[in-house]
This record gives sequence, structure tokens and C-alpha cells, in this order.
Amino acid sequence: MNHVDKYYWVIDHPKLTIGGGQASIELTPHMVNPDNETIETEYSKRHLNTASRWWVEVQVESENECGSQGYEWCHDWDLDCGGNTAEDAINNLHQLVLDKYGDY
Repeated sequence: MNHVDKYYWVIDHPKLTIGGGQASIELTPHMVNPDNETIETEYSKRHLNTASRWWVEVQVESENECGSQGYEWCHDWDLDCGGNTAEDAINNLHQLVLDKYGDY
């Protein structure tokens, strides 16, 4: 399966879309310090942010915690990941979803 197939596999995973919709993947680019993989925010250290990384967060459907009927969107912190490229990030996300929720 290529990274495009994996992307759609994730957003259509039945454990992430219990209300019948699709999960939402947020894929954002960042420049980080490659020595510690963090974004240096201090002005005197910003020049250390020389490596491009793609970070991933996923919004999934869960049952409404208020007890009423319906579903709400929640951030699944266990699926936060990233990669050196967008393709790497999606491949890493696919593996996390597979490990946590299994195949379908």
C-alpha cells in the first residue's frame, strides 16, 4: 500500500469514524532544530531551525460524553507523529493506527 492509499485507509478506518464520517488528518510543515527535533522559539536560537519536518494530528469521532445522542470530534493524542517528509509522516501514522486499532 502506498502513502496515498494509507491516508485514505486511516480516514476511513471504522474505529475512527464511528458516526459514519471520516477522520480528519492535520498535516503541517515545521522547521526544527535537527539536534533535538524541537522548534527553537528563543530569538537567539531560531537560526538552529534548519530541518524540515511534517507533523500529524488526527481528529476522530467519539460518542458524545454528555450522554446525549450523537458524536463529537476528539484529538487522538496517541496518533500524534511526524516524519521528514509528508510521505514518511503518513506512513508513520498508518503504523500507529494499525498498532492501536488494527486492520479492517
